[in-house]
Amino acid sequence: MPTPTPRRLLPIVLAYLPVPLAGAALSAAWNVGASPGGDSGDMFLRGTALTPPLFLPAALLAGAAAARRRGRAGRAGAGIVTLVGAAFFAGSTANLPNDFAAARAAGSPPVLTAALAAVHIVLSVGLLYNAVPALLGVGATHESGAAPA
Repeated sequence: MPTPTPRRLLPIVLAYLPVPLAGAALSAAWNVGASPGGDSGDMFLRGTALTPPLFLPAALLAGAAAARRRGRAGRAGAGIVTLVGAAFFAGSTANLPNDFAAARAAGSPPVLTAALAAVHIVLSVGLLYNAVPALLGVGATHESGAAPA
């Protein structure tokens, strides 16, 4: 198993970014909201059945970039990534019944909602695996990938 390192966070996040962008476009096309009575305007702060709240990927990108740095900035970045990863996991599990109801109400395919949840669960595991050790200051936590001396 690979050693956790915050250096992996930015490539993971960059590979993920098309997912919320596509979800936002689909949410707008089908007018899918955060709940059955919602609309695509929910995507920015609440998220929809097809995309997370769009401020979260932005925070994730900033946190992943900062997590590569040494010291407090790196730990703060790892903390942001940890919080977003935990939010993605919680939203992809606990909120899934509501997301399916919102998708059905808007007429969007439920398989897209399920696919988003699956992506977020896998993403969350990768983010948390690489961010939590850096947040706690253990393991390979610096830009070089080496453990602190």
